[in-house]
Amino acid sequence: MVTARREYFGKLLEPGLDDIFYNEYDAVPSMLPEIYNMGTSDQPFEEALSIGAMGTFPKFKGTVEYDRPYEGYSKIIEFPEYADGFKIERKLYDDDRYDIINQRPAGLAIQARRRRESDGALLFNNAASTTATDIEGITVDISGGDGKALCASDHPSKAPHGPTARSNTGTLKLNHTNLQKTKNLMRRTVDDRGNKFSVVPDTLLVGIDQEETAWELIQSEKKVNTAENNPNIHHGKYRLIVWDELADDDRWFLIDSRYARLFLHWKDRVPLEFAMEEAFDELVAKYRAYMRYNSVFYDWVWVYGQFPA
Repeated sequence: MVTARREYFGKLLEPGLDDIFYNEYDAVPSMLPEIYNMGTSDQPFEEALSIGAMGTFPKFKGTVEYDRPYEGYSKIIEFPEYADGFKIERKLYDDDRYDIINQRPAGLAIQARRRRESDGALLFNNAASTTATDIEGITVDISGGDGKALCASDHPSKAPHGPTARSNTGTLKLNHTNLQKTKNLMRRTVDDRGNKFSVVPDTLLVGIDQEETAWELIQSEKKVNTAENNPNIHHGKYRLIVWDELADDDRWFLIDSRYARLFLHWKDRVPLEFAMEEAFDELVAKYRAYMRYNSVFYDWVWVYGQFPA
């Protein structure tokens, strides 16, 4: 019988630590699939290119009138690298300290998930800005192809004779009246040629502090806090998303999930991976996690952000 050599302890640990890492990662809930259209990319970078809206559908006058499509705004999306790791000392293995060993892949998995969630929420926590500071304190560009913030009052158009400025931002607090006002504003959204866009909001996104207010607004059969007890127009009309990563203030977002699936994307260039190598002379086994990803919005018409003073 051949006895496993102790200098290969890292390889002996790898299968068990691998299971702990991925099981812990999967166990941590993620809100990204609730908001983003999740996908992958096999390119070193991608170009977020929008195409201008088609014109009015004309009557047939004996021959088809071919519309002239024009190029919208574009933005190059790169995929930053993210990596972290830990070491297992030989003596921990020899002393059978699995209680300490097993904590390390679990902790790494939690931080990987946390990083992705934080980066996903960055766009919403800074929705009125074109730049944001990430969890490491690094300034990143989160502007759209039009050079504006996700929620801005002056979204331009490249269409000939198109609207000069369109808005998807305000300062209204979340209550019954303002939810209806925001819904109506979204339904009046026009495309870059000034035509109705048929936006139908169906999702309410809030942070922890707004959870109770939002739940009452959309779940109550009658109007909240009114003596008349009139029927509640918002009852059953919206899906509520409460995201712990959102800033705990009064901001809230109304979303058309159908258009969000078209225009708000999360791209995994390299899905999260876990690997190891053994440093023979150092008597340690090194384990690391690695991933590459980015998010992009191709258009802003799917969301309306309210930022009360």
